[in-house]
Amino acid sequence: MNDSDNPYLEQIHRTLPRMLALYDRDPFSTTLGQGDRKRWAWKLIDFGNGTFLGAAHGLARLLQHDLLPEWIAPTAALRRIEAIFQCAESLRDSNGSYVESFPHESSFCVTALVVYDLLSAVECLEGHIDSETRERWLETIRPAVGFLVRVDEYHGMISNHLATAAAGLVKWSDLSGESVDDRARFFVDRILKHGSEEGWFQEYEGADPGYQTLCLYYLADLHRLRPAWGLAEPLHRAIVFLSCFIHPDGSFGGIYGSRNTRLYYPAGPEFLAASGNRGAASMAAPMRDSIRRMATVTLEVMDEHNLPPMFNAYCWAAAIWAEEGAKECLSTDPVPAYLQSPFRRHFPEAGLLVDGSSRHYTVISLNKGGVCYHFSKDGKSTPVRIDGGVVLRDRKGTLFCSQGYRRNHRVVVEAEQVRVEVPLSPVKHRLPSPLEFTVLRLLNMTLMRNVTLGNWIKRFLVWLLITGKGTPPGTHVRTIHLGPDLAIDDETRPKTGHVLETVGSGKEFSAIHMASQGYWQRQDDCA
Repeated sequence: MNDSDNPYLEQIHRTLPRMLALYDRDPFSTTLGQGDRKRWAWKLIDFGNGTFLGAAHGLARLLQHDLLPEWIAPTAALRRIEAIFQCAESLRDSNGSYVESFPHESSFCVTALVVYDLLSAVECLEGHIDSETRERWLETIRPAVGFLVRVDEYHGMISNHLATAAAGLVKWSDLSGESVDDRARFFVDRILKHGSEEGWFQEYEGADPGYQTLCLYYLADLHRLRPAWGLAEPLHRAIVFLSCFIHPDGSFGGIYGSRNTRLYYPAGPEFLAASGNRGAASMAAPMRDSIRRMATVTLEVMDEHNLPPMFNAYCWAAAIWAEEGAKECLSTDPVPAYLQSPFRRHFPEAGLLVDGSSRHYTVISLNKGGVCYHFSKDGKSTPVRIDGGVVLRDRKGTLFCSQGYRRNHRVVVEAEQVRVEVPLSPVKHRLPSPLEFTVLRLLNMTLMRNVTLGNWIKRFLVWLLITGKGTPPGTHVRTIHLGPDLAIDDETRPKTGHVLETVGSGKEFSAIHMASQGYWQRQDDCA
């Protein structure tokens, strides 16, 4: 098949120069192979982010399938990968972990990512490296595997992190011959326990379609390696759930998710489509077009911190496409859901309602106070409305909003309207001051070097920046009249003694800290 037909390869090749420029190539440098330029080039931070080690996977995948651009020699790609493995040896902390955000962080997430991606590189390059190199690379990864076997993640229920660890540990079992499958299964069981029969896996407080595509990527690879673990049905339900959040304009996900993301990692749907999953085949097809049109968040818009995982997902998707080509849509039901008319799907546990007809498509988050995405299907490419709720200010200048994530509130869903009553929540736009940053660094260098204490402090930071709701100064009632001419009525009810001034409503905004939200797509600036 012609490479120009590959929907992922063009973005991969355009992104490669930017990505390769992140890495230290100096053969005499102590940071050879490190991709965190703020550390090795600018010297503005006192640690190196281990996430960048993951790019070895994508490079290895391109080399394996002969998908490198003509201006990169295979030998050069191997040198790059070798340098990354050397850096993995020097960048690792004494307890086997890697860091992302601060020194001695002992990041479960990034350690899992490094294990998964470096082992994937070994797996892809079995026919390209000698046995000595293979064993040396495995020894480089061994301490990080030991960390994942000993240590757990407690600051939040984040399914994509656990899926990364599980998939990485299974790869270790297969490539090293030392089974850690029991530990991998422990993480998988937790994902399924906290997930839902509705088809979603928990991300902090609930369902987030964007991050679920990343979780799907790792679980799909795990299913490839362990088909007897019973993941086929959860993955099928996940695809059915996700298909509801492809929008008529080609975008995907949004602030109605628990983590506000509109990311789309294509590897999971492409792998499942190639394996014969009809829903995945039908989901992957329109999203390929979205990627070509930049109508969804794509590889090219990723910042450095999220670039390696998205790069790797694109590389695997490109390799699948190169082997399989476009899959025919085998489903007898039109997927994605916006093609169905009429359509109504209520996910009570996720707090999401999807409503559609031949003229409109609406997604509402009931758990976030009625956050609403409303699309016209009259041929226009822009949403009629993205409404994040209301923002209010009290007499002290503190901002509150109706967008806080809550499951225990009053919701009434009827045929033609939805009514949601929620306590108001603080808007979390806090930035660290120099003093607070100094305190955090002191904690990094002292108490947080203990993994248990570090997890407790991380829990506090998650509460401070994401999940904490505080004492509500009142409630807000939103009534949404469904249909093509969607209308919204808002009513704020302050508590006695509280004065609240409305400073914004009906706008797209975020009420929490989430680094992976807000990446650009073409709809952001088309009107």
